[in-house]
Amino acid sequence: MTTDRRVVARLRAQARQARASGHYAVAARLERQAVEWAGALGWTGERTRALLWEGYSLWQAGEDDLALAALLQAANERAATADPADVFAALIALVRLSLDRKSAAFCRALLDQARRYLADLGQPWSAPLDFLDGEWAYRRGEFAAAWDWHSRAWAGWRDEHPRLTAATHLWALCRTAFRRREAGEVARLAAALAALSPLQALERPLVQRAQLLDWRARRICYSTCDAAPVELALTVLATPQPGHGDGDARREAVRALALAGQWEAVAAALSQRALTDDRFESALLLGDLALNRARAALGWPAVDDDSGEAAVSLAAAPEAAPPWVEAAGAHYQTALLLAEAEDTRLETGWHGATVRERLARL
Repeated sequence: MTTDRRVVARLRAQARQARASGHYAVAARLERQAVEWAGALGWTGERTRALLWEGYSLWQAGEDDLALAALLQAANERAATADPADVFAALIALVRLSLDRKSAAFCRALLDQARRYLADLGQPWSAPLDFLDGEWAYRRGEFAAAWDWHSRAWAGWRDEHPRLTAATHLWALCRTAFRRREAGEVARLAAALAALSPLQALERPLVQRAQLLDWRARRICYSTCDAAPVELALTVLATPQPGHGDGDARREAVRALALAGQWEAVAAALSQRALTDDRFESALLLGDLALNRARAALGWPAVDDDSGEAAVSLAAAPEAAPPWVEAAGAHYQTALLLAEAEDTRLETGWHGATVRERLARL
């Protein structure tokens, strides 16, 4: 029996090390072995915990369907020998994964289930649920509500299992503050995030992304002449980002380069790894890039369209609009189709309104 426990403990320790290094597929395989060992030995608690971390690792490795299956098993475990903290953490991970792909009804049902489970347990674990309500509001374009929920979540954060990391909370607040055009808050939160000096491979890029947002926020709100973070953006693009946030980091870096007028660097980045327009965020960015190329051709300053920065319509151009305008329009039309699907899924109108505002700038 002692030998068996050592085997399971060794597998889980190796999986933790793999996750810390950003090797999520390896971590998932190790956790799967731990699940099978614990299951064969009838150790429900160890099996539930391994299922939780297998699901999380699969999610970060991009295996969403497999992750859902593992997390559902962990979340539905009600044996007395299973740690309720692990079951609750599995519910939290399920909701986080579902927010990006499942219907509003499905996500809301999971959130309600997690709230009921927490009420039954009577534990002080509400911070992750408040965080998820903030994420829900953020995806619906309700940034004031997102700020309130994320602030509440961070105020109630406890550094003990089950929890989300401090870096996860601060990043959520930082990007929400940017959407609210609160440059001072973005700067404060970016500094707080950097002060954490996160060691996890998944969290270190959050510091860089926050620094890019800080520059963009100051550029918009204060019209600062700070040097653009070109080297930082290039570093983000040159460094493979672990986990499912890779595409988000690349888009933020490319946008920063475009706002800095580094069009050769933008072209080089897109030639090495093109942005596909099968996702709303990518199609929108491709439209914004083309629109700023059109502005540059007219000698106009770049505009951070993603922030709501005021801009003059190209209809006011004193000469014929450059060919980039047609490309921008095509990308925005693609984005509009994807926006309608997202609005239907999340029961909102924010995505479509965002694209139509862009089209009006043409």
